[in-house]
This record gives sequence, C-alpha cells and structure tokens, in this order.
Amino acid sequence: MQKKRILIVEDAAYMREMLAEMLEQEKDRYEVVDFAVNGKEAVEKYKELKPDLVTMDLAMEVMDGIQAITEIKEYNPNALIIAITALGTPEQKNAALDAGAGEYLWKPFSIKNLFDALERLQRNGKE
Repeated sequence: MQKKRILIVEDAAYMREMLAEMLEQEKDRYEVVDFAVNGKEAVEKYKELKPDLVTMDLAMEVMDGIQAITEIKEYNPNALIIAITALGTPEQKNAALDAGAGEYLWKPFSIKNLFDALERLQRNGKE
C-alpha cells in the first residue's frame, strides 16, 4: 500500500508537532510532506505538493481555514481535507463542511479520533 502524503496546516507550533507525532505512529501508512502556518501558504503548498490529504486549522492569520478550503477545492474538487479547530461552533463546522472539508475534528482530540477521521475521509472521498 502506498503511503498517503499529508499537508498539515496549523498556526500553533505545538499542534503541528503533535499532529506530526500522531501520524508518525502510522508511518507505514502516512507521510507528512510539509507544514503551512496560514491559509494562504496552505493553498500555495497544496498546489505545489499535491498531497493526498490535508489537516486544516480554521482560525489562522492572513487567510482562515474556511477560505483556504474553498480555494483548494476550487483548484481540486477531489481534495480530501479534515478541518480541525479548538473554537468549534455548529456554524463554523457547517461553514467548513460547506466549503468542502470532508471531516471535522474539535481540539483536543485523540490519536484514535484522528485516524478514524482519516479513514472516513478516504473511504468517502474519491480515492
């Protein structure tokens, strides 16, 4: 099985590190290809690297996650994106899903929550 390449989009360094460490637990299945710290950088890196999956923080400077999801989905309608946020409201969840996120996680989340969401995302996606 080929590893799934993941772009982690997160403005908090500790969360980037935590996500990378979680994904390292399944290093035979997932590979972190890069990090982005805001939505603008996320869109640029998505276009450059063409990852299989994206974890997208929603509350970021420069460009928020909702706008980044929208732009990535305009570029690639089949992009597989998990929205992740600590400031989750039902409205924000709906906005992320409406923008094109396939899954949604509230911080804090467990490693099991992350891998379950990645599996659902791939199962329900176009892969």
